Amino acid sequence: MRHKMAMTKNVKRFLAAVRDLQNRSLGTEGMGLLWGLPGEGKSTTIAYAVNMLDGVFMRANTCWSVTSMLSDIMTELGLSPMYRKSPMIKAIVEKLMLRPRPVFIDESDYLFRQAEMVDVLRDIYDLTGSPVILIGMEEMARKIQTRGKFARRITQWIEFAGIDAADARTLADTVCEVNISDGLLEFVRSEANANIGRMTTAMSKIESFGRTNQLISVTRSDWGDRTLFYDQPNFKGRLRNRNGR
Repeated sequence: MRHKMAMTKNVKRFLAAVRDLQNRSLGTEGMGLLWGLPGEGKSTTIAYAVNMLDGVFMRANTCWSVTSMLSDIMTELGLSPMYRKSPMIKAIVEKLMLRPRPVFIDESDYLFRQAEMVDVLRDIYDLTGSPVILIGMEEMARKIQTRGKFARRITQWIEFAGIDAADARTLADTVCEVNISDGLLEFVRSEANANIGRMTTAMSKIESFGRTNQLISVTRSDWGDRTLFYDQPNFKGRLRNRNGR
């Protein structure tokens, strides 16, 4: 498989949204929100955007507190973390005002376990104007809608949903080193429920099959009834006979 970014409609739309946040006019709010189900390509897209746009990237986790969040931001900005929150906020603000950069926070659902983390992040955004993009699940987007002061700052709401047939072809041609016929590709998309992560897994198996069998192109009939995914087994309770065996 090639390690290349497939420029699907979701990816293009997200990159355009971040650029709009960076180039927004005076008085326009500059926060963004990306949400979607697992496997829709959010984290891969963020990694690409961070590298291309010289962004600041953090991944929230269940152990995050205000102090650890600020420490991670400090580290990403090339600063040494401190013990107190107020000096860290001041240093972060000064750094971002000197050199504005978009801030991306993956797994942002964890932020909403502690209200102060959301408030501190909002303060940093208000003081610097640097775009802040949160990435998480649909439930996070619903929570944000109930927080008026925070929600009004978000001007880019981007949902990653399943990809269409054209994007499936873009994905296959970008990452797969053997050709996948249109019929097999549509079968993969249907079986994966258009989820790009599951489709990539299936394409990896198809590519391996094609190489093993020295096939330049793999068709639906070539693939047959082979499994496409590495799904977990379905454990069913065993019926015991009268002897308990």
